[in-house]
Amino acid sequence: MNKWVLGLATVIHLLPHPFGVSSIGATALYAGAFGDKRTSWLVPMVPLTLGLTVTGLYEPVVMLFVFAGFSLSTLAGRWFLSSRRNLTRFAGAVAGGATLFFVVSNLSMWLVGYYPPTLAGLIECYVAGLPFYGLSMLADAAYCFALFGVHRALAGYRQRLAAT
Repeated sequence: MNKWVLGLATVIHLLPHPFGVSSIGATALYAGAFGDKRTSWLVPMVPLTLGLTVTGLYEPVVMLFVFAGFSLSTLAGRWFLSSRRNLTRFAGAVAGGATLFFVVSNLSMWLVGYYPPTLAGLIECYVAGLPFYGLSMLADAAYCFALFGVHRALAGYRQRLAAT
C-alpha cells in the first residue's frame, strides 16, 4: 500500500468539505484493495480520527457505527478490487462500500434516538439519509478516481526509474 496515497487521503479529509462528502470511503476501498488482510480496516481510521479531533466527536454509539461502516467499506474494497480492477469492479466497490456505510451509520442514528424507536422511525431515518447516501457515493467515486489514479501514476514513475 502506498503511504503517499494514504497521506494524500488524510490531507484531503482534513480540508474543509461539505457534510456527507468525505474521502474516508475511498480510503477504505483503497486500503481494502492494497492493504494487509488483517490490518487494512484500520487504515481509514487514521484520517477519520484526525478529522474528528478537529471537527468534534458525536455520540460514542454513533462513532462506533461510523467506524464499523468504514471498516465494512474496506471489505468491499478487498472483495471487489484486490485481485482485478476495471470499471465494473470499481462501480461495484463504490456502490457496495457506500451502501454498507449508509446502512450501518443510519442504523446508529435510529438507535441513539434521533428517530422514534419504531419500524416507521427506522424507515424515516433511512429516507432522511438518502441525500447523504448519494453524496457519499459520488464522493467515493471521485476520491477513488484520485487515489487509485495517483497510485497508478506513482507505480509507473517507479517503473521508469527502475528501468534507467
